[in-house]
Amino acid sequence: MSWGDVWVNGDKVRPGIDATGPRAPWIPAGVISSEQRAFVEAMQLLRRTRGAHARAVEFDLQVTSSAVSKERAGSGKAVVGFEPDGLWLAVDVTPAGSLEEETRFVVFTQRVHVVAGAQRTTQRGTPNRSRATIPLRGRARSRESALEWAHRAARD
Repeated sequence: MSWGDVWVNGDKVRPGIDATGPRAPWIPAGVISSEQRAFVEAMQLLRRTRGAHARAVEFDLQVTSSAVSKERAGSGKAVVGFEPDGLWLAVDVTPAGSLEEETRFVVFTQRVHVVAGAQRTTQRGTPNRSRATIPLRGRARSRESALEWAHRAARD
């Protein structure tokens, strides 16, 4: 696991995450690159303040798993999709070079959905081996943050 690794879950209730990270029923989905400015800014707000949280976070998910797609597969295969219900999403935000006991994870407080009308696929031969890039948006209810700590062993 490393910074930006993403897991998804389609259950009705979001499952928890322990100190070792997301485990079944969470599904490894792909990565958010460290260059994703909106996501990084939202993480900085979550770390530093209590009252000025980012209520909407938009970012691109580089999907690397065939078990995850933009749309729910109707063919009976074990594929989870972001449409129509969205998915729970967890992200590894462990700082580079940290010890294993310092792992940190955030989860979205509401299901994450695809940004309407914008799906980009990566070009063949790209080094990250992603199957597709899906633009996503996570939102929060009024006066809440879109993100919350799932597990953070080391405190700031």
